Amino acid sequence: GKKISTPKSFQVACTVTTQIIAQVASGQYGGQSINGIDRILAPFVRKSYDKLLAQVIEEQVEVYGMEPNMEKAKEIAWKRTRKEVKDGIQTIQYQINTLMTTNGQAPFVTLFMHFNPKSEYAKEAALIDEEILKQRIQGVKNDANVYITPAFPKLIYVLDEHNIHPDAPYYYLTELAAKCTAKRMYTVSIS
Repeated sequence: GKKISTPKSFQVACTVTTQIIAQVASGQYGGQSINGIDRILAPFVRKSYDKLLAQVIEEQVEVYGMEPNMEKAKEIAWKRTRKEVKDGIQTIQYQINTLMTTNGQAPFVTLFMHFNPKSEYAKEAALIDEEILKQRIQGVKNDANVYITPAFPKLIYVLDEHNIHPDAPYYYLTELAAKCTAKRMYTVSIS
């Protein structure tokens, strides 16, 4: 009986995503997949960037008493956005790995990464995929303070024309996925 408004930032969108995962997992046995996690969350990266850009411009004017330097403001806003994406993906990873559902199991979740390179949010979707892969490569700490491979979420990274060839614009993501597969073998599929 409660309305959840559309999130106004990436971090909140990630939190809501984990709440949805928990609710679905509590109501069923078995797994769930989020098809296009990068496409779904990409618009919220843009919302965060726009909000952070406005804050940086405001800081330049009100705190530093200067005319806005748009190039510098965009650079700072993007750096802050990258940090928010890192924190948001970490939220998803931690929540999935620490949630216990009402039926006594951890959520069995698969994240499917395959964005449209012609989308207006391609840059944001690529950033999400990059961060998901980087965090999986790092792993999560266990009780002995050692980085291990988390069981969930499972990751599926799709090969396509925009990322399969060395001269493709998102080939760096494929290299990251290969590195991830090599280090965290059972949790990344490349298809």
